[in-house]
Amino acid sequence: MTSVKVNIKPTSEIIAKLGIQPNGPAHAYFTEKCAEHIDKYVPYREGDLAYGSMYKTTDEIHYNSPYAHYMYEGKVMGPNIPIKDANGNIVKWFSRKPKYYTGADIDYSQSQSQPGHEFAGPHWDKRMWSAEKDEVVKEVAEYVKIYGGK
Repeated sequence: MTSVKVNIKPTSEIIAKLGIQPNGPAHAYFTEKCAEHIDKYVPYREGDLAYGSMYKTTDEIHYNSPYAHYMYEGKVMGPNIPIKDANGNIVKWFSRKPKYYTGADIDYSQSQSQPGHEFAGPHWDKRMWSAEKDEVVKEVAEYVKIYGGK
C-alpha cells in the first residue's frame, strides 16, 4: 500500500487568498453588483430615493430617505392632505404625524415609465434577486477568478 501525504493550507488562508472572507474584496464586489442590479427595481420620480439617498457599506445597501420604508413596503401612508396652488390645483401632499398605512397600494407606474426603472416596485431587493441572482453570482465568480483577494 502506498501513502500520499497531502499538504493543504489552512482554510482561512485559502479563503483570504480568494478574497471571499466576510467583508473582503469579493463581498464588497458582490454588494456593488447587487446595487447596480437593484437600481432598475427602485422607484424613481426625481431621483432622491434611487440615487440621492442610497449608500453602500461592504455588506449592505441603505436607502436613507424619509419615505424609503413605505416605498419599499408598497403601501400608501396617510393622512394625505392636498396642498393647492392659487388656481386650486394640487401641487403636492402633506401628511401629519402620526402616519398610518391607509391600506392602498402604491402605484409605481410613474417610476416604471422612467428609463432604467422599468421594474420599479416594492421589495426591490427581493424582486431583483429572484430575477437576476444567476447573473450576479456569475459576475462575482468572474471577479474571484480574475482578481482573487486583490
